[in-house]
Amino acid sequence: MNNALLLLAFPLTAVFLIPVGTVFYKGFGRFLSMLSYLAGIVYGIYLFPSILAGSKTVIVGNWAPPFGINLFISPFSLGLVILIFSAAFIIMVTDLQNKGKSGQYYLLYTLFVMASAGMVLTGDIFNLFVFLEIGGIASFALIAAGASPMGSAGSLRYLIQAQITSLSMLAGIILIYSASGVLNIAVLAQFKTFNPAFAFLALALLLFPFMLESKLFPLHTWVGGAYLGADHPFAASMSGIAATAAGAVMLRIVLTLANPQSGFGTAGKSIQTMLIILGGITVLIGEGAAFTEKNFKKTLGYSSAGQMGIIAVGIGLATKDALAGVLFLILNHTAAKILLFSVAGLFSKVSGKEKWADMKGIGRIYPLPAALFAAGAMALFGIPMFSGFWGKLYVLKSAFALGGLAYAGAGAILLGTIFEGIYFMKISHTFFEKSDISLERKHYPFFGIPALFLAAVLLAPGLFPSILGPWVQASVKELLNPISGYVHIILTSGGAM
Repeated sequence: MNNALLLLAFPLTAVFLIPVGTVFYKGFGRFLSMLSYLAGIVYGIYLFPSILAGSKTVIVGNWAPPFGINLFISPFSLGLVILIFSAAFIIMVTDLQNKGKSGQYYLLYTLFVMASAGMVLTGDIFNLFVFLEIGGIASFALIAAGASPMGSAGSLRYLIQAQITSLSMLAGIILIYSASGVLNIAVLAQFKTFNPAFAFLALALLLFPFMLESKLFPLHTWVGGAYLGADHPFAASMSGIAATAAGAVMLRIVLTLANPQSGFGTAGKSIQTMLIILGGITVLIGEGAAFTEKNFKKTLGYSSAGQMGIIAVGIGLATKDALAGVLFLILNHTAAKILLFSVAGLFSKVSGKEKWADMKGIGRIYPLPAALFAAGAMALFGIPMFSGFWGKLYVLKSAFALGGLAYAGAGAILLGTIFEGIYFMKISHTFFEKSDISLERKHYPFFGIPALFLAAVLLAPGLFPSILGPWVQASVKELLNPISGYVHIILTSGGAM
């Protein structure tokens, strides 16, 4: 067995064992799922130094590409898988006080995490589709399982749109296979014979489901209902895990599959232009909707759409600085959204309210969570000293350097940032306003340490961006030079693990 397969084997093993263990111990599902994420984090960190020195390919089932499936373990993919496992583990820790969830919930959640990691690692577009479907089915069930009576309605809206876009991806896969006879990304990345119109259509069809997971316009209309219906931990997961995986896949499709030397390269610039336009629109729509929204979870969901819009603009710009900014923004968005949803869940629990406007003065009773919420908001806003500052700075720097349509993307980011700053300041101010609220302060032992850790994750790269330097530089180099790296390693199998 290829050792790197353990990255997916840990959560998959947990999925098979949870139903059995839950029969004997109700909390077995939670324990085993958390253990599988922790194992993935530890093993990923163990692998990282060797992968930083040289990316590797993992051949599944001893069938080499283009016939078999491979996983690609690189600084880019491994770093994001560690981020996904870390996000899942922290979300589970912050939810430890909730004792009412069944083993089936943790089985589905672990499937969702495994599928997200699989999407980042796989080198085959049909295998990518399989992971997408696994994650989508788990997401549908987990949204419906939320405590809100709107869970079923929200999950149905998500299901309809997710299945439509999944069918579009399947159509794209059929088109590509009918034209090339292969589905391996490395082989397709050097295929020479695609018609430009065909290439654009196929790429767009492949991207649609990941644009939906990233909440990009016009595939964003499910956000309000799904976030309203999901419980706070899974709402955090949709922002911190699903969106991270979707961003990684878009980077792989746009920059590796559609590199200038491939048959898809003729459509690559058009796809990048599309992402700049749709990303800019998404920033304005997402931040505008969050600006007017009063429900706490929906506000944060629309905010997530705005952040993913910035990431889409950065992918569309496709410069060295823009991609560095995208990587900073992915890390920043993941950590900040988990922190903000954790605070939102705590405040909703202690106040019995779902609208942030009804939580006036709650920060005077719970000052640390309110202060940490402000820190997470500042990270998303891009205040200096936080990692989000570098992300936005690099993307804006590239946009202004490129000019033309990129100016519109930069303008949308700046205008959206103004909306973002205003509504986050309103929320934070509301928490500390004087009010007649009367609540008995309770101690939540599983909130403080994870929340402080997330704040440190947001602050450390902001103060010392060189912390992420080796990972960012290696990832950007991989994404901008796919033929000499990704394609060569996979097709020669010289870096097999």
